[in-house]
Amino acid sequence: MTRILGLTMSFFLFFTTLESQEKVKLFYNSGWKVTAENKASYYRESEYDLNSLKLQGKVLDYTLSGNLLMEGNYLNGKRNGNFIFYFDKGKIRSQGAYENNQRVGEWRYYYHSGQLRQIVLFKNIDNSNDIAVVEFYDKVGNQLIKNGTGKWVNDSIQTGLFDFASIKTLTGQFKDSLKQGEWQLIRNSDKKLMHSERFKKGKFIGARLYNDQLNYYGTISSEMLDKIPDENIAKLRCTENFELDSTVYPKDLLTSDTETIFKSVTGKEFQVQNRQAGYRYGDDQLLEFLSNNIRYPIGAID
Repeated sequence: MTRILGLTMSFFLFFTTLESQEKVKLFYNSGWKVTAENKASYYRESEYDLNSLKLQGKVLDYTLSGNLLMEGNYLNGKRNGNFIFYFDKGKIRSQGAYENNQRVGEWRYYYHSGQLRQIVLFKNIDNSNDIAVVEFYDKVGNQLIKNGTGKWVNDSIQTGLFDFASIKTLTGQFKDSLKQGEWQLIRNSDKKLMHSERFKKGKFIGARLYNDQLNYYGTISSEMLDKIPDENIAKLRCTENFELDSTVYPKDLLTSDTETIFKSVTGKEFQVQNRQAGYRYGDDQLLEFLSNNIRYPIGAID
């Protein structure tokens, strides 16, 4: 059934290609939901595929006062290409490339001061932990990792495993760009060891995870700590899903056609050009409808 449904969707998508894009300016509240200008903290200049409600092309995010926060590129609604993120004072926070929403290749991270923090290689698009920290510096510029070897620290980890309010510090060693020895996650408030993982030449050996409620350590059979979480992921997912400020817009607005949606949030008329015959609410919602409602007889599946 899965194969049949996949072929059905592929056939549909082949015949519903959209040729219309529009440049759009949207305003966002502090939680990065689309809102009215008088309630906004940020704004975005971008291009949208008006049929599928997907970002397509260059995207620029600003504070309401005009300070650039992000510039990047989208292809079919996914992050593809180079991205730069900025602190609100204009200095670069991080920069690198995405491929289908995953960080790939070399990424550079900086402190507020402008000092380089680290150079990281994301080596496997399907595994966020397949990384190598090539260089790492403390806040005053002392180099702790050189040529992939040395001590690494992340002092602002928020895992949310058992204690949602606590910030934690993760420390570990790299040797020849491979994770080596014991990595420890320490809760900052009381210096409690919350999680540890052991590696040998980059290979995972074993782990212990502290259960705060039962007050004991359990064993873990696989690497689970995201060593370098994408600090922008919550914002990115919110904007990519076109989430609306419910205090400004009705919840059912997103079931309207895209011209109505963009007129409601921008006050401007948009007209989709060269729209081929298709589902009123766009390809994504049609595929969701099909996946939820198609029922094949047992004989047809066989």
